[in-house]
Formats: sequence, C-alpha cells, structure tokens
Amino acid sequence: MRRRNVVIVLASASSLLSVLLAVAVNVATGGTLPGPVGWLRGLAWPLVVVLALVTVGFAVWQQRVAEAPADPAAGGGGTLRWVAPAELPVPIGDFAGRTADLRELRRIVAARKRVVAVVGAAGMGKSTLAIRLGHGIRDRYPDGQLYVNLGAGRGDRADPAAVLSRFLAALGAGEDEQRGGVDDLAVRFRSRTAGRRLLVLLDDAADARQVRHLLPGGERCLTLITSRSVLADLPEAAVMALGELTEQEAVALLSGIVGSDRAGAEPEATLSLVRACGRLPLAVRIAAARLRARPGWAVSELVARLDDERHRLDELRVGDLAVRASFEAGYAALPEPDQALFRGLGAYAGAWITAESAAAAAGWQVQPARLGLERLADAQLVEPGAAGGYQLHDLIRLFAVERLAREGGPEARKQVLRRLLRWYEDAAGPASARWDSSAQADFAAVIRTATEAGLDAEAFRTAKALDPALWNQPSQLPRLAIWTDVLDAVRRLGDDRATADALLRLGQVYDHEGQVEHGVDLLRQSVGLWERVGDPAAATDARRELGNLLRHAGHYAEAAEHLEGALAAYRALGHWPGEARTLRNLGVLHLVRREPQRVIDYLEPLLATMAGQPDPDEPLALPYTQLILGNAYSQAGRFAEALRLLEACRTAYEQLGNRTDMAGSLRALGYLAYAQDQYAQALAHHRAALVIYEEASYATGIAEACQAVGNSLLALGDVPAAADAFRRAVATYRGLSDRTRLGIALLHLTRAHLAAHQPAEAAACRAEADTLLAGTELPDAAEARAHLPAPGA
Repeated sequence: MRRRNVVIVLASASSLLSVLLAVAVNVATGGTLPGPVGWLRGLAWPLVVVLALVTVGFAVWQQRVAEAPADPAAGGGGTLRWVAPAELPVPIGDFAGRTADLRELRRIVAARKRVVAVVGAAGMGKSTLAIRLGHGIRDRYPDGQLYVNLGAGRGDRADPAAVLSRFLAALGAGEDEQRGGVDDLAVRFRSRTAGRRLLVLLDDAADARQVRHLLPGGERCLTLITSRSVLADLPEAAVMALGELTEQEAVALLSGIVGSDRAGAEPEATLSLVRACGRLPLAVRIAAARLRARPGWAVSELVARLDDERHRLDELRVGDLAVRASFEAGYAALPEPDQALFRGLGAYAGAWITAESAAAAAGWQVQPARLGLERLADAQLVEPGAAGGYQLHDLIRLFAVERLAREGGPEARKQVLRRLLRWYEDAAGPASARWDSSAQADFAAVIRTATEAGLDAEAFRTAKALDPALWNQPSQLPRLAIWTDVLDAVRRLGDDRATADALLRLGQVYDHEGQVEHGVDLLRQSVGLWERVGDPAAATDARRELGNLLRHAGHYAEAAEHLEGALAAYRALGHWPGEARTLRNLGVLHLVRREPQRVIDYLEPLLATMAGQPDPDEPLALPYTQLILGNAYSQAGRFAEALRLLEACRTAYEQLGNRTDMAGSLRALGYLAYAQDQYAQALAHHRAALVIYEEASYATGIAEACQAVGNSLLALGDVPAAADAFRRAVATYRGLSDRTRLGIALLHLTRAHLAAHQPAEAAACRAEADTLLAGTELPDAAEARAHLPAPGA
C-alpha cells in the first residue's frame, strides 16, 4: 500500500512540474504573464533549466520505484526498500585448521580476482572453507550474496538455466525475465549484476561448463567456486588446490568437536585417530561426531575399530555423513575404462603410482594409462606429484579396493597383483639398480600385499629377481621388509630350498643393519637347510656368509674356521668366483685382527690375477680388493703403496657412481693419514665420508665415520667436539642394537670424558662398555682400552 501511494505522489508531482515547465518555456520565448507575476519574466530561462532538471529527476525516481522488487514479507503490496539476498549457509561453528589456506584465499581476493576456485578431493572441506571466507568478507558486497549447491557430489547436477532463473528472481527480476534459454538467462544475469557489488558462491561444481554461464557481469562482483574438478578450462579462475590437514590441524579439529580435555587425555590415540582418518576433514569430523555421540567411549576404542582397513569406511559414517558416499559420486561420473583403471590402483600398495605401474595394474599400454591417470587426477581421485607420479589418499585407496572386490570378484585383486609382480620381474636388471628409495619401499609394499593375498611362490620369485638391485643399497630397510615377508611365505609353502635362500638374504640384511647376532642365527639355519637338501654349492655360499657375520660379531676363531672351510670347498668345486670372494673375506678377517701380512699373502696374488682377468660381471670386485689390500699396507707401515691402492680404489668407485663405497675408501684414506700423524688430513677425509653416509641415510656408516671424526678431533686437541662426535656414534649404535660396536664407541667416549676431566662420566661409560664387550677379544676394543688407565686407577 505504501509503495502504491508513493508512486501516485511521484506521478502527480511529475505532471505538475511538466505544466510549470511549459509555462516557463512560453514566457521565455515571448509569451506574457498576468501583471502580479510579470516580474518573473526576467528569470524565465534560469527557471526553465531548474524545472527541466527537477522533472527529469522525478521521472528517474518514479521509474526506479516502479522497478524495485517487492518485499516477499509484504504480500502483494510490496515495499519501497529492496532487500539484498543473503543466501550463504550458516558457517560451521567448530571450524579449525586451514589458517594458512584461509589467509591465501584472502590474499587472492584482495588482489581483485573476480573468480576464485577452491578445488580438491571429496571430503577436503572445500565448502566449509569457502563458506567461512564468504561470511568473513560479505560486508564488502552490500548488494548481496547468492549461493547454490550445484550437486556434483550428489550425482545430481543442477541445471545452469534453473540456477540462473532463481538468481534473477533473488535480484528482483520479473517472471518474464526469469524465463528462457540458458544463453538468454545468462545475458540478463550479467546485465542485472553489472553495476553491483555481489558475492556468488557456486558450491560443488561438476566442471567449468556447469559454471561458465553463472558468472556475474560486474567488475566488483566476486565468484567463489568449489569443485572436485581442477577447472583447467576455466582460465578466468584463480585456482587454489586444497590438500589434507596437517596432523596439528586435524588434532585441533577433533579437539574442537569432542573437547580438548577428552582428546588431550589420550594424545597418542588422538594422533592415531587422525592418521587413520587420513587427515581428511570430513573423516575427522565424522570420527569426532561418533565420539561426541558416545561420551563413554575412549578415543582408543574408536582407533581400534578403524584399525581394520576392511571395515574402516563402514566406521566412518554418522547420520547422513559418510566418507564412502563422498567418493562414490566422483567414481560414478567416470567412464567405465577409467573406473577399471581406478579399481586396479586399489591393489597397488606402493606410495607412488607411475604410468608404468598403473599400466601393469590395469593390463594396459603405458600411454593410455598415462592419459587415464590424468583424467583421474582431474576428477581428484588421484593426486599429482613430482616427476609425473601420482598418489592415492589412504581412504580413497580403501574405496578402490572395495570397488575392485565388488565389481571384479574374489580373484580380481590377485590378477592385478600377478601383473604387477611380472612387471617388476621384467624390470629387474640395470634399470632397477637406479630405483630410488621410494621405489624400493613401493616394491616392499607390493610384496607384502602379494603374500597377504596368498601369492607366496610368485612373491619369492619376484623378490629373488630384484634382490641384486637391493643388496648393495645404503638403506636395507626395504630389503628387510621384503625378505621378512617372503620368509614367512616360503615357510608356509614348505619349500626348504626357498626357505634356506630367504634365511641367507635376511641374515645379510640384519648384519648390514647392525643386528649381527640375529643375522648369525639365521645364517646357521640357512647352512643347515642347504646341507639337508643336498646342495653343496649353496651350502658353501651360506657358510661363507656365516663366516663374515661371525667376524662382525667378534667371533674370529669360528669365523676363520667357516671361511677356510668355504675356501677349500670352492677350490674342490672349481668355483673361481666363490674362491675370490672368500679370499677377500679372509683378508678382511685378518685385517681386523691386525695381521696385515696374512692379508697381503692372500690378496697380492688375487689382485694380480684380477688385474689380468677382470670380471665384467663384478665391477666392484677389483676396487674392493684394492681397498682391503691398501688397508693392510697401511697397517704394515707401507704407506706409499697403501696410498697408491686407496687412491685407485676411490677413483674407481667414483667412476662407477658408487658413493657409499667411495665413502669407505675415504675412511681408509683417513686412517692412513691418522697412522702418519696427519690428523687434520684424516679429519677432512672422515668428514667427507660422513657427508656421503648422511646423504644415503646409512646408519652404520654414519656411526663409524663419527667415531673416526672423534678420534681425529681428540688427536687435534678439540675435546668438546670429539665428545660430541663420539656421543653421536654411541646414539646411532644404540639405535641399531649393535652391542659390539656400541661397546667400542663407549670406550672412545670414555677417552673424551677423561680428557675433559670428567671422571664420573668416564667411569659410567667404561662400565657399560666392559659389560657389552665381556667375552670378546676385539683388536679395536683392545686399542681403545690401551689409551685408558687400568680400571680403578
């Protein structure tokens, strides 16, 4: 009613002004006025201008009032006041984390970007973040905020024409303007928004095609988009990719929902819970909601329920929220070939997916697999990584495993694993030697998955094919995992030959990792099994390896017995490579026993033979022989000959690209310099070796180099630095559970404490060392003790 009255008043005023304007024009152009108002003739033209401007103003005002949208609350009459739409959903009250992401979005908006897209996998919290941002900046958009859920995650995509019709209605358009095709509606929407400051949130968009018509026309409008698609074909959008929460953010989110006291009462369980949720915001929220609904539950109880991966997605459900459902829509939108590729990836347990591994899993050629991975990345079902690789989020992997079992049947996973194992076998060779540590860890994960699936014989065959590429790596942790799983597998098969082989390889790994006594036990079992199955060559190989481990454990007499026996057996078998290896092993044994002449007697003839007949299959054999013999010359005081061999050895390792063995030659050069009282030069060599071991994360090498660095520093008089180096060696050996080497390192630390006049600390180190080294007669220990006063002195 008020609006109608205002329109009548405006119309009447406009009409009256029109009459007055006509009179003024008449007078200005020569007309006459009655006597009493004749004095106005001189003001006629200024009056014409003023009345004309006022008339135009009233006309414009009348038109705007006529077009103003009615207030829905006012019924049919409407109101003069236009109500700006405020459609943003209510923000979540327990918002946590994403501080950096929210700050980055604010920075993008402040840079006057008109279209901003937040993209990421299902459950990443894209909508929550965008709504939080929208509420934080809505005051900058006084003409209103429009919101629509475009339904990609529900599998029910909204029609852009229907969305535009609703948007136009919210902006005051009449019913006729709300009708028409999508192109016409988009034009009207851009016209309606051209002069406004409007915020538009397009939530859960399927792709660029769905949102392109929904972008407002105003330069001061902002459009926020959330999508699982990367929207690569929407060039006007500034795109921010959203990943998992950090562990700290995930814990903060959980604590905000269940209460900090409850989460803080079980910090380890709380951390385990967010890890089981893959730090996915949706999963963390669901887990927190389940805990909040069950106040009697401990956090650890829910962790136990999530521990079984087969039922984890079942547990991550509360009310109408479910992690599985958030993945299903994206999967359903894929074409069948891409669904098959995705399902195959569920059986691949490696952390990094390449086009080659994906092709093996799916049974495809590499190029189609590469293109398929790109499409899966566009759908946010895999995450692109470095060097063309991809990753699967832990929960998405579980979803892929489910789909593989449901759609492929019980044998589908085994078929994928068999293809992957065959691919690894085909890859064995020179190329596999260049695989980095992450690739080796992926191989270990695939072997474990294969053994869990019952593919025991296939897992053993593949592990054996790739072992040559793994045995000389600085980190033996992948090899340890592989042969631990394979040993259990071949024992289940009852295959004594395979079991003996696995015992030998696993014993080598434990030796490398410093757990020598455990390795000795495994090698004894291997020798016994090989002798039982009647394979003298294999039994001799195992016996030689057992001799090496016994030497590492400080059992020199028994080590010599096994190595001399292996040497005789190889000669009887006419097995020259085995004989050469055993001679080198005997050389090392007598080297650590400080018997350099026996080393020289063994290895000078061997080196002469190798120099005349190099073995192309063992390129490391010659520099290794030079290394052992060079150390023997150093012990014997033949320093010039030692330097010549050790420099040749270092150069060979450098040319072969074997950095960890090159570090061993640097240590040997350091010992040579130390023997000649060249302590600064010795320190430089040992520090160079330490850098290489650190790059390779080779723990035993780090500890040995630290001990050598400490001795050089002690000789140079830098007692505090020497003590620090010894402490690092001690800590590393403790981590390796290497009792023998730990005892020797403690003796050296005792020396540093004595030099620093710390008798109590020295006595404690000495006592622990004596306990660890009881029953052993190690030259290294004897040499360390020689620098110490007698106990009690």
